[in-house]
Amino acid sequence: MAMNWYGRAALAHWRRHLPRQYATLPDPMAYFIQLGEKAERQAGELCDAMVLAGTPAGGETAAQRSHRIAAVRDEVDRIVFPELIRPPAAVSPDSDISARGTALPPPPS
Repeated sequence: MAMNWYGRAALAHWRRHLPRQYATLPDPMAYFIQLGEKAERQAGELCDAMVLAGTPAGGETAAQRSHRIAAVRDEVDRIVFPELIRPPAAVSPDSDISARGTALPPPPS
């Protein structure tokens, strides 16, 4: 299975900004494939909900609809990226800590 765009973005972020956490992953490729799939599902569901919620009751031109959907996709990325793709480097108080003092990433589900 190939890694999607979200998975590649997360992999690049972790390699650069979370090298200790990245080093704790037993199978980084599998982790980021699963994480990318989870992010894609979440983004798709959120995008669908936001598009439907914002559908105007009256008519809408094709250009207006295209612009509205592009704005929704941008908003979805602003929500999904910090949560799944670019987590902060700081360790949260409720994170599992290994013997080496690095936060263990939660498994994608």
